[in-house]
Amino acid sequence: MEDEIIDSLSDAMREYFGDYELEELCNRFGLELEHTAIHPDRRKLVTQLVKQKYRDTHQRFLETILPKLLKRCEERILNTTWEMNVFDEHMLPQLKKLQNLVGSRNSADLGDRSANQSFTNRAKLARFMRTTQTAVAIVDTHVDSGTFECLQGVKKPIRLLVGQSEKEMIDDTGDDLAEFRRQGHEIEIRRHLKLNDRFHIFNGRCWMASCSLADVDPMRLCLIECVDTKAVIIKEIGRKWREGKVFLK
Repeated sequence: MEDEIIDSLSDAMREYFGDYELEELCNRFGLELEHTAIHPDRRKLVTQLVKQKYRDTHQRFLETILPKLLKRCEERILNTTWEMNVFDEHMLPQLKKLQNLVGSRNSADLGDRSANQSFTNRAKLARFMRTTQTAVAIVDTHVDSGTFECLQGVKKPIRLLVGQSEKEMIDDTGDDLAEFRRQGHEIEIRRHLKLNDRFHIFNGRCWMASCSLADVDPMRLCLIECVDTKAVIIKEIGRKWREGKVFLK
């Protein structure tokens, strides 16, 4: 969807281009850059670029800025810890997708539909989780052996933010966590007692989950993709991750 592309590109330009540099780029391509108060109106600029991307100037501007955005995103990931680059890590696949879309000049490919999902058992969910191409962040209210069963197919690093006490974690996971690690999975767990909702973040997408991974089968798990609120949710999760206490067991 165009709105999703506009949101992602606006967020990336706000994060990786300062006001002065953006003004210089727009001047170079003869693009008018409007301001809100003292700052450039990035969203208005991006909306114009995306909706009129077949104008030669707009196309060339997008082809110029996207490699710069992608490079700066990758450099941030390489040079900072995950606690600080959660935004960058989940922006990376979106920027790669945008770069491909701009190159395709195909208006039908301007964006994927929101990818809502529904799972009635752990085996189907585990197959879906195998599609991860980025690190996986899971925010869940509680975990047990069923959680690790759902994550068996994940080959990327897993960050699990859980709303349980240390004693509850030990009681509910038993030896399952140690076994999960022995199987070669890279997983870090932190506890934050002020968690009310559940989220899954990977492949540049963010979903709200209807129930915990531990409750799947017999319960149905519905994943509702967060589009307009994604950036806000990811930043808030990053904040709670930094506040969370590391579970060392």
